[in-house]
Amino acid sequence: MKPTTYLRIVRSSAWYDLLVTWPFATPWTFGWLYDQLARLASTAGIPGVTPPLDAMHLLLANLLGSAVIAWSLARMLSPSIRLGRLDAMARWLFLCWQIVAVSAGANAIILLFSSMELLFGILQSLPVRPGIPDNRRDA
Repeated sequence: MKPTTYLRIVRSSAWYDLLVTWPFATPWTFGWLYDQLARLASTAGIPGVTPPLDAMHLLLANLLGSAVIAWSLARMLSPSIRLGRLDAMARWLFLCWQIVAVSAGANAIILLFSSMELLFGILQSLPVRPGIPDNRRDA
């Protein structure tokens, strides 16, 4: 793929992450999101357990949301092949842990997020032609 196309994918994945994970960054927004996801899973009859939200879940979700916001901004402001490759690695890890969680009984609504992890993981793992026009190559 052309380097410019790859960098557009890196930036697009960053925008997706920002849009999807910003509610994870605060206790108030994550509490609301968690309730909505639990309600959707229950209404749709999606299998798996959605445990009550406690302080530890909230803390871990807020830490994740904060880190992903910073990571998203880094990829938006300075997209590079190196950041795209690192993001691909993170997506493969997230996908693995989501599958492990669902296999262990977590609510399968998690798999809604997994489809985008898979898509951006594949796209950001594809080969890039040499010849990026500036210092954004980093690979």
